[in-house]
Amino acid sequence: MTFSIRRKLFVLLAGLTAVVLTGVLAQVTSSLSAAILQKVRFDFGQTERVFQRAQWLRYESLRDAAALIGENPSFKANVSLDDPASVYQAVSDMALMTRAEILIVTDAEGRLLAWFGDEERHGEDLTDRESIVRVLRGDERPNAGLPELWHTADGLFQVATVPVLINYETLIGTLTLGASLSRADVASELKGESEIDITFLAGQELLVTTAEGLTVTHIDSFRAEAAPLVAGVIADLQTSDVFEGSFAGREVFAFLSPLGFGVPAYYVATAIKSRELGLITQMRDSIFVTGALSLVITVVLALGLGRRLTQPILDLVGGMNQVTEGDLSVTLRPTTKDEIGLLTSTFNDMIVNLRERLQLMKYVGSHTVDMIQQTDGVDVPLGGSRHELAVLFTDIRGFTPFSEKREPEEVITMLNRYLGFQAEIVQQTQGSVDKFVGDEMMALFTGVQALDRAVDCAQKIMRRVEVEHASDPRPIHIGINCGPAILGNMGAQNRMDYTAIGVTVNLGARLMQVAGPGQLLLPAALLEQLRTPARVLSCEAMAFKGLSEKIEVADVAYDEEAQDG
Repeated sequence: MTFSIRRKLFVLLAGLTAVVLTGVLAQVTSSLSAAILQKVRFDFGQTERVFQRAQWLRYESLRDAAALIGENPSFKANVSLDDPASVYQAVSDMALMTRAEILIVTDAEGRLLAWFGDEERHGEDLTDRESIVRVLRGDERPNAGLPELWHTADGLFQVATVPVLINYETLIGTLTLGASLSRADVASELKGESEIDITFLAGQELLVTTAEGLTVTHIDSFRAEAAPLVAGVIADLQTSDVFEGSFAGREVFAFLSPLGFGVPAYYVATAIKSRELGLITQMRDSIFVTGALSLVITVVLALGLGRRLTQPILDLVGGMNQVTEGDLSVTLRPTTKDEIGLLTSTFNDMIVNLRERLQLMKYVGSHTVDMIQQTDGVDVPLGGSRHELAVLFTDIRGFTPFSEKREPEEVITMLNRYLGFQAEIVQQTQGSVDKFVGDEMMALFTGVQALDRAVDCAQKIMRRVEVEHASDPRPIHIGINCGPAILGNMGAQNRMDYTAIGVTVNLGARLMQVAGPGQLLLPAALLEQLRTPARVLSCEAMAFKGLSEKIEVADVAYDEEAQDG
């Protein structure tokens, strides 16, 4: 059974709509899921940055307050007495200077002298506290990049310990200040206005949370589910990646971060999945409704437009086939005023442009065409680059006197005949005509054996001139040179010429100027570069304007014997 274009259009559009609907739905779902996960990661990362900033500010505040108290002469005098009662009294006086919830003083051996809030507590060995041990051995700041934690009966604290020194040298004790991390306001400040819930945990203990309805059972279930991640966070003191799990009886996105070192404590940041992914459900429903409507409209359009579109499309296909076969004379008549009609008119314009461009190609050299093709049609800048090339100049001897005595039509006919066969020979020898200037021609040869091809071209031109002499004798003189030259775009940005310039080009032109009728001149030094030896009629040292020394110039033969030789 043969399907008409109309039926194919109907099947194609209906099928395409279904495929696009499915693809869009899958892509939107995937993209939104990825975007939402990225947003969750960003939000969690922002939470972590806020927490780290708060920890750092808290540490600096505790340390500055401790340093201020430790420098108080009265306080240092009481510590140096090593009397717990005196030290406690001094601590009580200094407590008014800070909001710290822990204020502890030890002697130089790490024994407790005073614990503010518990006057009877003294004499304990606190060298099991890393912050105190570190200060006693002369290291004041922690090296972990995280705050130091103490876990006491009153909760979890971030601490800062400083030395108490006499004369800035003699250590007489340590002073530790601490701020509680077990207060509800600490977690609430971290949560801020976001939808992220914060829960602080220390070992098996729930310290504080912003999550509603969170129970110990929920914590135990979550800890068991995320046990490897919890262990990694505690051991490596690094935040986890975002993961999915169950928390407080709801599916969530979550990540873990250590609260500090010294205590296996961490916080859990959670975001409810249904809240984060709600946008996907809304988008999916909208896509289904839009897709269904699109499918109905597509079917109606396919049936209504199929018949109308068929013939103009077939006409375009026929015209394109004619162009493919090389026929640029084709012209189509637009039969509609819609996009197909516009396409038909555009097709006609394209054919006109192709015909014009085909004509314009005759006005530029093949090397210029190659350059334009290499630029992929984009604007080309002014400037050039160094290339090794051979340059050939020809000139019709006696053209000016000839043109003065002839009608313009006769002059043009003769000139086109001579320049025409020269251009053909240049193309046959894989060269490129750079330009015609009156009766002169400049041709370029690049690539492998450029000099050999230039000499071969010149010899063939000379032999063709001899044939032309039988009916219209017009002698030609030729100059050839080979060497480095600048090949590129010269002129202005809106009118440029792709040509070659340099000493090599200039010398080639001057060789042509000094050549006599029927002479083919090139620098004698180039003869050694020819792979096909050329027969030299004579050599003569010549001086040229702009060159400090004379150049040995060879007059090369161009008859059949010279070619064979």
